[in-house]
Amino acid sequence: MAIEFSNRHNFQDDDEANIDGISASGILRSLGDDDDDDDDGSSDTSSILTELGADEFPGHFREQGGRLFHSHGTLPYPLPVDGEEQARLNTQHRILRDLLGSHFVGPVAEVLTYQPGRQRRVLDLCTGTGRWLMDMASQFRHVRFSGIDIVPIATRRPLPNAHFEILDVTQPLRWADGVMDFVHARNVSLAVPNYPEMLREGARVLRRGGIFFTGEVARKVVFAPGYPSNPAVDAPGATRFFKVVNDLLEHVGLNEITDHIPHWLREIGMFRDGRIQEHLIPIGEWHPSSRQKTLGRANLDAMTMFAESLKPFLRQQGLTEREIAELIEGYIRDMRQVSGLVSVYQTVWTIKA
Repeated sequence: MAIEFSNRHNFQDDDEANIDGISASGILRSLGDDDDDDDDGSSDTSSILTELGADEFPGHFREQGGRLFHSHGTLPYPLPVDGEEQARLNTQHRILRDLLGSHFVGPVAEVLTYQPGRQRRVLDLCTGTGRWLMDMASQFRHVRFSGIDIVPIATRRPLPNAHFEILDVTQPLRWADGVMDFVHARNVSLAVPNYPEMLREGARVLRRGGIFFTGEVARKVVFAPGYPSNPAVDAPGATRFFKVVNDLLEHVGLNEITDHIPHWLREIGMFRDGRIQEHLIPIGEWHPSSRQKTLGRANLDAMTMFAESLKPFLRQQGLTEREIAELIEGYIRDMRQVSGLVSVYQTVWTIKA
């Protein structure tokens, strides 16, 4: 599998419409000659989310320390699923949309082009609040979108071509082989202990010539080009935060896996062609560009909310209130005061052979 690697993108000026230059020219090849209808014949209405009754609520949620969490057995997802966390997810969705200037990278529009007699289909893994899926369903009205998650926090009023289901992405997917045109997995690493198995299962339900996308924001301290290059010295609070958090997450099977994803995709042996990109998102308002400054302000808010959402997990792992307060205070102080800090959003798209 030939996957082109693009180096980290420098920030562009405000008057550039496409912030990160995600053109797929020179990469897209033949998408295959499958003309058959890939619909597996199964109904998308069997598990559509509806308003939960009072007796159903405990089956999906549990309360802990004033926050609401999923209640699905041993699944290790460490964050709440309440209104505060949903606000963070929606903020992150807007950041990534504005960062890329689009809801997708790669030749997605070509793959989803309307074809008479064929139902185009998209599967969104760990759909969360469903914002990405709903935006895409609005853009591609002829495509059937399915979003799955372990908790019903997506909209109860989906578009006619959008469906949400309560499914565990760590288990085999209910769809037959080769029925999806596009499988989308964005920021799912905190919900998936066995990431390679998720990739294989996503590849299984994807048709030949279909696109698999994975996007993850790395949990680490990074400086933009031209800024200090020693995080431990120049951003010690943020460095310590991610070291402690990643060590504790590793104990429950949630490793920082961003750098491994391209290797795993190659190892599966089911893909050809594609592109790996690293997109830089400023943290705070240090960037001179007004557009990047706006992104940085929103990113700082999202990362602050992330730290707050981690507090119950940190308590559960044995940290004292004082240790948690000191850890998060140092993290937020660096995020607010240290110039040049960025989040790295790694995107990988690839085509099934």
